[in-house]
Amino acid sequence: MELDILLKLLLAFFLGGLIGFERELSQKEAGFRTIILITLGSTLLTIISLKIASTMQPADPSRIMGQIVTGIGFLGAGAIIQARFAVHGLTTAASIWVVSAVGITIGCGYYLIALYISLLVFITLVGLKKISQHMHHHQGTFLHKIKVKDDIQHLHDIRETLAELNIKTVSLDLIRGKNNYVVQLSMQTSRNKNKLFMERLLQLSGIIEIIDLDLS
Repeated sequence: MELDILLKLLLAFFLGGLIGFERELSQKEAGFRTIILITLGSTLLTIISLKIASTMQPADPSRIMGQIVTGIGFLGAGAIIQARFAVHGLTTAASIWVVSAVGITIGCGYYLIALYISLLVFITLVGLKKISQHMHHHQGTFLHKIKVKDDIQHLHDIRETLAELNIKTVSLDLIRGKNNYVVQLSMQTSRNKNKLFMERLLQLSGIIEIIDLDLS
């Protein structure tokens, strides 16, 4: 029985390392060691919960598994960084979440499923990354100077518009004027989506002026 536990933990180590290897190469917040530790922890807690349930009746092993998911949520949130209206670390947070699921799967004894999902995750992080980069290569960088009324709500309206259109923000500088704010925005998107963004901005009540600084 202990040999079975050791094999499960060893599998968690290798599968976590497979996914963590890509995160480490990409120099992400949660790298090689972090991903391995999350996978090992999720596996061990699942094994323990199942053993407790088998020796103490009635007992619900899913309660500990549920707590694993809750705890992973905090780790994932910590990996997400928000700066200048841009959000970074979502892929890392998703990786943390999925490796905890891999650990739970291993702990429950579904080895083939755990191996299969780990390979799919690795392919997603490595193979599809090249496709994503190819798609971004055909996008342009657009620079805008947006003058808005002196109300912080209007800045949130710009942020919501960017989020709704799923536009990547490269940088955003905010300058406080006498009776207004000036937002210097650099974003990466397609020409069509940039045009749509401009149209949406003109519909906002707080926009005073939009200056298109550059198109590429």
